[in-house]
Amino acid sequence: MELSLVQLLVYILIALVSAYIASALFGTAYPLGFLGAFLAALIGQWLMINVFHIILAPEISYAGIPIITAIVGALVVAILLAAVSRGPRRRRWV
Repeated sequence: MELSLVQLLVYILIALVSAYIASALFGTAYPLGFLGAFLAALIGQWLMINVFHIILAPEISYAGIPIITAIVGALVVAILLAAVSRGPRRRRWV
């Protein structure tokens, strides 16, 4: 499978948005910070679309990439990484 430039940009944009959402919602510290969350999201959407071939309905796609499926896959792997790596950050009240 060859990726066009538009598809690559869509993958990167979805991974950025999903990594931001995962880190904002769960407030966890990822290994490598935001870069770790971004890489986890990128791997998650690749697994969901290309390896498992799961398409969630309704299929909204851009440049041949199902958007909702990619977001769900990216969020699932980013959340799993956060849960496995360090867990939730605890605030210390001084």
